[in-house]
Amino acid sequence: MKSDLPAELMKDMREFSQSEDRFEYLRRWLMRCGIRGKKIELLGRRHLLVRFEGAYDPRRVTKIFVAHYDKVPHSPGGNDNGAAVFQLLAHAGRLAHERDHGQVQILFTDGEEILNGPISSQGAFQLARFFKSRGLEHTQFYVFDMCGIGDTIAIGGAGSLLLDQSLKQRLIGKDFYDEAYQAINNGASILRAFQGRPADWIYALFSDDLGFLLNGYPAVYFSVLPACEAALAHSNWHEVVKNERAMQALEKGYLSEEFRKLIYPLLPASWRTWHTPEDSVEALERRAFLVMEEFLHFLTYSLV
Repeated sequence: MKSDLPAELMKDMREFSQSEDRFEYLRRWLMRCGIRGKKIELLGRRHLLVRFEGAYDPRRVTKIFVAHYDKVPHSPGGNDNGAAVFQLLAHAGRLAHERDHGQVQILFTDGEEILNGPISSQGAFQLARFFKSRGLEHTQFYVFDMCGIGDTIAIGGAGSLLLDQSLKQRLIGKDFYDEAYQAINNGASILRAFQGRPADWIYALFSDDLGFLLNGYPAVYFSVLPACEAALAHSNWHEVVKNERAMQALEKGYLSEEFRKLIYPLLPASWRTWHTPEDSVEALERRAFLVMEEFLHFLTYSLV
């Protein structure tokens, strides 16, 4: 399979895919661009936070753009999640030379791929607790995962389902419910303004947005798909909500046998190499990087 990505980007992404220390690779890549990231190490996981020069107004919402850099064993992790990592690296390089950083920070997380263990072991879950302990407020997280194939940005809807369920079970208060729901709806509105039509919603999966939401931070998840797959994934959701067994499979998560049987066939075709050796850098598409470059710029300077 031959990719249409620029040769230099292909080279860098192959090196990253094969790197035994992906955190160190990111740190050095940023340093070559004159950007210093702050290491946050929690429970053996190393996260990298990038703040840009210039003042951050504490009265305004800080937007933190997030991509996890870890991958599952035996998979190159091209679309999951090397593509989003390099899209945010490129955006960091652009923001480093802008006078206005748009109240944006960039966060590369470790430990998103939980193959066993509780959700509390997710890197983002522990990061959210760390941020809470440091009194971080007026912050929204924008999570990017599987953004390397296609030309249409879709928004994750699983967070809104979690909020509905958590409110019913009285696990969260109405104030946070309203704040987090507004953030997700604002994300959909920004996406609509960017694409010029209503957003396509995908409900099947979480990413790092789960760990942030469970700890009281508004979080919005974006992915990229071919237009036909984004529309199909949106319409497939209506079939899931009619099926009680499918809804139960969704609650059990992607590691369950029920999920594999009932939800996996409804996933976009571009996602089905996820967690496999076929998730290669060669499968990624230049058009996805172009639309993400435009969207990240649009989101950076959109009012929240």
